[in-house]
Amino acid sequence: MLNKTLSTVLVAIALMSVPPVSAGDRYEPSACKQTARTLYHACKYDVRDNYYETLANCQNLASLGERKACYRDADAERQDERAFCGDVKEARTEACEVLNEDRYDTDPLLTNDFIHPDQVPDEFAPNPYVSVAAGHTYVLRAGEEGGETVVVHVTDDTREILGVSCRVVVDIVVETSEDDETGDVEYEAVEVTDDWFAQTLAGDVVYCGEIARNFEDGVLRDLDGSFEAGLDFAKSGFLALNTPIWGLAHRQEFALGEAEDIIQYIDLGTAPSAEEGGNNANEKYSCGTDKCLKTFDFAPIDPESTEYKYYLPGTGFVLAVAMDDGEITGEREELMCVGDSLDVLSDDPDCGIADPELLLEELCTLAAGTFCED
Repeated sequence: MLNKTLSTVLVAIALMSVPPVSAGDRYEPSACKQTARTLYHACKYDVRDNYYETLANCQNLASLGERKACYRDADAERQDERAFCGDVKEARTEACEVLNEDRYDTDPLLTNDFIHPDQVPDEFAPNPYVSVAAGHTYVLRAGEEGGETVVVHVTDDTREILGVSCRVVVDIVVETSEDDETGDVEYEAVEVTDDWFAQTLAGDVVYCGEIARNFEDGVLRDLDGSFEAGLDFAKSGFLALNTPIWGLAHRQEFALGEAEDIIQYIDLGTAPSAEEGGNNANEKYSCGTDKCLKTFDFAPIDPESTEYKYYLPGTGFVLAVAMDDGEITGEREELMCVGDSLDVLSDDPDCGIADPELLLEELCTLAAGTFCED
């Protein structure tokens, strides 16, 4: 769940704008909190269904000893999952306070004026934190001990969602390893995502949806986290405002049980602390002492995992600091290089890519329409 000290601070910020309730007023839970409660019941039903399905599978094991062990494991897992349902309910309820939200009943794609992504950057300046300009490419180093390489490329394609032209942005995470005997570099897929972003006339970037392809041991396993505004009750959210407001929190996506990311702007000009590991090692992407926007990012459906993120205006994302149950883990995601085309992968040594040609071959197999040469 959210770190208690930090959660208290965020709730206090959110409540600053809430009018006092008179003694005669009858308390009515917000629709947001009612949603948290309803989803808690849904979660418990899912746990029950999973438990009985597991018991049915246990009953088909040949050995009595195996069946008994299977029953014990199923019961232990049921207890853990029920506890997790409670953690998620608490996180959703706390999120309601942070958001100062009753019900999320409007979709930003239906209530804003939008430009066409092709008008960026020639006719309209890109959002200072998230660019939808075709060709924009950047590389991140992520994972434990920097073992993952993330390539994000803004394509020249668009997808129309709820009548709005949303830019297609391809985001690929690969695990990088080296053969102990030959020294050859190998890349294995972790996640391949098509994100859809739209920019408003005011310069805000709206998250229209995504298709997330999740891999395990290089094999596609599921599409968890995918959503599209307008389908199955899903709604868009603001990915990044053009002019953030200190203390403000808002949803980036809304697909209950699938995609519930929330962002809060907690400092408009700062730098990561020593406890967080300090600035990005590359001076070009350093926050200095007070240059970066700092956000607190969390999702109630994964209550223990939260992040601080840093954005350098004009560059965009430069650093993420991971937390587990409110404690900094030491795991970081850092910007390595950025450019206006895929050429940056081979032209900029700061990208730190040992074999750019091999990486592009792997990217081509994962997203042919984006990374394969004509």
